[in-house]
Amino acid sequence: MIYFCCDQRRREAVRQSDLNGIDFVEVIDREAALETDRQRFLHLYLVNDPGAFVYTVDNIRIEGPNAIEIVNVTMGLDGQTNVLVIEVAEPGDFSPYTINIVTSALNPLPPPEIDPALASVGFSFKVECPSPFDCQSSCDCPEPEAVETEIDYTARDFYSFRRMMLDRLSMTAPAAATGHPADLSTALVEVLAYTADQLAYQQDAATTEAYLNKARSRISLKRMTRLVDYSVDDGCNARCFCHFAVSADVHPIAPATLVIPQGSAVCTQLSEQPRAFARDDALLAQSGAVYETCHDVPALFHLHNEITFYTWSDARCYLPKGAVSATLDGHFPDLEAGMYLAFEEVMGARSGSPADRQLSQRQVVLLTQVQAFDADGEPLLDPVTELPITEIVWHGADALRFPMCISSETSIEEGRRYLEPVTVARGNIVLVDHGQTIFGERLPEVPLPTLSWAPGQGMQAGSAKGASCAEANCEQEQAETITPKYQPTLANRPLTFSPDYALGAPATELLKTPSPSETFANVSLDADDGVEVRPYHVVRDMLASDDSSLVFTTEIERDGVVSLRFGDNVYGRRPLPETRFTATYRVGVGSAGHIGADKLYHLALPIPEVTEVRNITPGEGGRNPETNAEIRKRAPFLFKTQERAVTREDYQTLGRRVAGIQDVSCAYIHTGSWMTTFALPDPDDRVEVSDTLRTTLRDHYEKFRLAAHDVEVSSPVYVPLEVTLHVCVAPNTSKSHVRQRLLKLFSPNRLPDGALGLLHPNRFRAGETLHLSPWLAAAQNVEGVIAAKVTRFRRFGDPRTSGLIDRKLEFGRTEIARIDNDISHPGNGVFLLDMDGGR
Repeated sequence: MIYFCCDQRRREAVRQSDLNGIDFVEVIDREAALETDRQRFLHLYLVNDPGAFVYTVDNIRIEGPNAIEIVNVTMGLDGQTNVLVIEVAEPGDFSPYTINIVTSALNPLPPPEIDPALASVGFSFKVECPSPFDCQSSCDCPEPEAVETEIDYTARDFYSFRRMMLDRLSMTAPAAATGHPADLSTALVEVLAYTADQLAYQQDAATTEAYLNKARSRISLKRMTRLVDYSVDDGCNARCFCHFAVSADVHPIAPATLVIPQGSAVCTQLSEQPRAFARDDALLAQSGAVYETCHDVPALFHLHNEITFYTWSDARCYLPKGAVSATLDGHFPDLEAGMYLAFEEVMGARSGSPADRQLSQRQVVLLTQVQAFDADGEPLLDPVTELPITEIVWHGADALRFPMCISSETSIEEGRRYLEPVTVARGNIVLVDHGQTIFGERLPEVPLPTLSWAPGQGMQAGSAKGASCAEANCEQEQAETITPKYQPTLANRPLTFSPDYALGAPATELLKTPSPSETFANVSLDADDGVEVRPYHVVRDMLASDDSSLVFTTEIERDGVVSLRFGDNVYGRRPLPETRFTATYRVGVGSAGHIGADKLYHLALPIPEVTEVRNITPGEGGRNPETNAEIRKRAPFLFKTQERAVTREDYQTLGRRVAGIQDVSCAYIHTGSWMTTFALPDPDDRVEVSDTLRTTLRDHYEKFRLAAHDVEVSSPVYVPLEVTLHVCVAPNTSKSHVRQRLLKLFSPNRLPDGALGLLHPNRFRAGETLHLSPWLAAAQNVEGVIAAKVTRFRRFGDPRTSGLIDRKLEFGRTEIARIDNDISHPGNGVFLLDMDGGR
């Protein structure tokens, strides 16, 4: 048999005839009963039962480079009659051998009952021996040698490509290389040159996009910087608090419904439109800015339009800075904890004119406690005047940022008129954020594959590499389709990015600008593949998705155009062809939403009771998307960000990132089996380390600590001091004024200008030596001071620790100096003044 055929059908043909032939041969090697019998027994399987024919040593011949002596031939094996057991004297070498069935020792032709095509079979005695080489036979018909022709690889435009192709045609097909414009061959060459010119441009553009300093596409920069774990900031929308005034209480018209659902639009003023109208996207597009509600509003109350404060029969009152509670004038049973309340100055405190009110004197707070009834369930009353009142308490994070005037008296020029109320409270407050929702935008259908890879290209290329030429020729050529690119774009821009608002959070927290990692794209998709409709969810990137995840990500170009990228069946599922997507998303981001107070005017809901819509606070918290220049500037420095804690300095640097901590003192101590880092936080602006702060710092270190290293966070030991400063006051200088200046300088508080007093807790560090020289120098510079010296400088109540001689006090690693100078708590440290002279 000299042919190699892909479809071997001869055995089936013989099996259906009266002839016989060799099916295959087995070399008994590892399965031999004795070690000496390995490779000495061959099992020759015939296609059919030999029947009456008997084969002996004379009918079997083994051909190869070395002569092989056949000792015995036995018919049948374990009940199988179509097997010949051939025993040889010695096993052969690694060379190929052939078994032939012959007529006799003198006649090499096959017997009449044996098919000539199946009368022989090749084999190897060493088939089970380990080998470092591939068992696949090498290609025995090499590719014909290609004739190389000179090609100008510097050709990059239409004319150079045209010249190169005509030069090549002159060598391969001289008759076609005429160069005449009217020739068909020349027209074909020019079409190919034009296409090559476009491809060359795309190659150059791709090369340009591969470098950070040359890339022009924002999407390229985003993908490139993601490789170094830098996430490009796509911006954040602005937000504010909006007040709705109503002419009567508004309640849901049906159970399980809402008065103002989340996502309801409010906008700036439009001409000839009522305060509340049915939503019309065309009208909203004409407004200067569109905001939408961030949470549901179950009801609106007329009594909450304007609420005055109750001053308990007193006049000219104000709420001090830092206040967290107040009394309202009236009975307000519908006020509940969890609602937001706005405080607003409605007239000038000195003139009484609404035009003089300060827009900065506004603040929104989150109510935590509301008491409108007494213990008997009756409305809460003032026991003296018997007027109804309501007590409210708001969240500590929303403590007043400024003193708030409740009632006042005008100036002499204005006639000293009594003014009340100067400031009022307003309910019906809703958080709104910048952005307009676009509903049900249809995206292009996922296209069907229309192209296939050329032979030898694509994912399946090279599957037969290393096979023999005969086997390679048996490979069925199957066209591999090219998956079409599907990255639809949204029709409107810019896409809104917003944080996930936590209901019940303090108002101050909601107005803060979130970090880029806390914002997400406001877009969702519904995919209809003809069988069912499935939702697709937006993710920051595909790295955490698997092949079954119905997700997509957004990619924003520098002009704001938003492309949607789907999975590839490895990271995220690839959409099926002919799938139809419908997009719902919001547009509006960045500083475009920074509108001033009282600019919102309309509600896009037909609620006739709404008489006023306005934003109590200005739009704030918006952040524009990063530009290409900003990305190039910031991304390379990500490598310099400290992301591991190895040394004590590393723990100190990383600890300062935690809010509320100004410094951390660290020490390495071996605790028996491993090293433990003992961290001692020094809190900012206070002298107590709460359990929450310790837990926060411990959790923060967990991301950076080394394996097999423990971290223990403990509280510092505060050491109260006792200091007496003797001062000589200049003649004719008020001793009282000098005392005030010195006590202001040596204060444990933050001064009105923002500077820290010399005794402020932030001035002291754990284990830091406290020197007298800076204090004396500061005292000497106070106006009216002639001389100053310290007469007492020691730990509180311990004369043995005086630092007057050394002019310093030393502290242990866990100790921090403390001087609260509170006459009610002298045990927390005192600072005394001893003054002479002056008047």
